[in-house]
Amino acid sequence: MSVPEIYDALAPHYREYAATRSAYLDAVDQYVALRIPTGASSLLDVGAGDGIRAMGIARRRDIGTVFLCEPSAELARKCRKLPATEVWETTAESIPETRMRFDVITSLWNVLGHMQNRAERLRALNRLRTLLKPAGRIFLDLNNRHNAAAYGWPRVLGRLVLDALAPDERRGDASYLWEIEGRAIPAMGHLFTPAEARLLFDKSGLRVVERAAIDYANGRISQWPLLGQLVFVLADAETERTP
Repeated sequence: MSVPEIYDALAPHYREYAATRSAYLDAVDQYVALRIPTGASSLLDVGAGDGIRAMGIARRRDIGTVFLCEPSAELARKCRKLPATEVWETTAESIPETRMRFDVITSLWNVLGHMQNRAERLRALNRLRTLLKPAGRIFLDLNNRHNAAAYGWPRVLGRLVLDALAPDERRGDASYLWEIEGRAIPAMGHLFTPAEARLLFDKSGLRVVERAAIDYANGRISQWPLLGQLVFVLADAETERTP
């Protein structure tokens, strides 16, 4: 199954599934809302799911223009039921040409990790950078291969050694099943190392403004990257160097 097909299958249960991770998702949403630049008036959410999170973040900061981008037809249908300015049923790298530029771009819940490979992730990040206003911010979170809070210290210490001695991004690729209402939905995702994430941003012309780790089980925030999923605030490095 393609990623849009996987999320089409998940769509009827998406809100219930999100509720099982509410502590984490709420912590990420609050982290983002507190760091949105003052005066921001436009937001683009890429990989929007059912759109509820993005609309909630926008309400917290009185952002009136909200675009939702979601490649799953079934989830995009849910997005269209919300008072969003516009819904794009497409992938990040295929966002249509537009004059719109955004103060805030969000791409949350490991959206980059559901892309097939590094080349696709780079295309997506480059497209997002072109849609960002000069003083705008991109917010995203990534599943962390070195997350000791989730995987335990023995396993993560082994991964740290192996990844340092013989780095191979393919180790981060994972297949699993979503067990929802008695149905097993096949899914896939990528787990990033902090170093891999930094390299992606550097190659995309993005600068890390701030980074945190948020525990996937309880939403606890830490500055140590081994204690949760990775959450980043990014800016366009080239624009910010221009006087």
